[in-house]
Amino acid sequence: FRQHVNPLSRKYQQETELSEKWPQDVFSDCSKQLHIDIGCGKGGFLLDLAKQEPKDGLDSYNYLGLEIRPLVAQYARDRVAVHHLQGKLDYVGCNANVDLSRVLRLYQKAALARMDDDNHNLRLTRVTIQFPDPHFKSHHAKRRVVTPQLIDALAVYMPTNAVVFLQSDVQSVLDDMRLQFRERAVYFEDMLESKNDYLSENFLGVPTEREVSVLDKGLPVYRAVFTRTSELLLPATERIIQDVL
Repeated sequence: FRQHVNPLSRKYQQETELSEKWPQDVFSDCSKQLHIDIGCGKGGFLLDLAKQEPKDGLDSYNYLGLEIRPLVAQYARDRVAVHHLQGKLDYVGCNANVDLSRVLRLYQKAALARMDDDNHNLRLTRVTIQFPDPHFKSHHAKRRVVTPQLIDALAVYMPTNAVVFLQSDVQSVLDDMRLQFRERAVYFEDMLESKNDYLSENFLGVPTEREVSVLDKGLPVYRAVFTRTSELLLPATERIIQDVL
C-alpha cells in the first residue's frame, strides 16, 4: 500500500460514496455510543478494541475507522467479517476533513431514529487520532489531519465529557495537534495543564501496530487527552441561519 498521499489533491477533496442506507446497513444498533479512529490505517487497533468489549454489552460501542487511502480502507473492511465483528465495526475510505461532518450527521440521524430522548442524541463519545502522517516539510504542514475545521466538526457532535485521544512518536506532530485543540479550548480541555507534559501510557490499553513497533525499539510515544466542555457548537448551516436572523 502507498504510505503517503496528498489530502489536498483534487481526488481527495471529493465526498466519498456511502450507501443509501449507511450507517444502518453496517451497524446493528445505531443508538450505541460511537468511537471513531481517524487515520485508522489497516484497522488493527479498532479490531482489537472491539474484540475486547465486554460480552454483557454494558458500555458497548460501535466502532468506525476513517482512512484516506481507499485500498487500505477496503483491506480493513474485509477484516471485519474474518473477525466476526459485523454489526459493530465499519471502515470508511474518506478524507476526514471533507467527510467527517457528513458521516457524523448521518450517524446521529440514525441514532435519533432509535431513541426517544433527543437530549442524548450526541453519540460520538470517543475519538482517537494516532500516529498520523507527519508531513515533515514545512510547506506540507497544511496537509496534516488535525485542522480547525475538523476540530469544529468533532465539537458539534461530541457530548460533554467525551474524549479525544492523541498520540504520535514524533513530538512536533503531537505538539501541533495539541496546539490546535488548545486553541479551541472553549470546546476541548487538555487534561494536562502544561503543554510540556505528556501522558505516560495509552489509557485505552490497546496499542496500535505502530505503537507496538515504536515501543519495542525503546523509543518514546507522546500522548495527550482532551475532554469536551459543555459549550455548545451548532452545525455550520445552523450557525449561518442564526447569523442571518
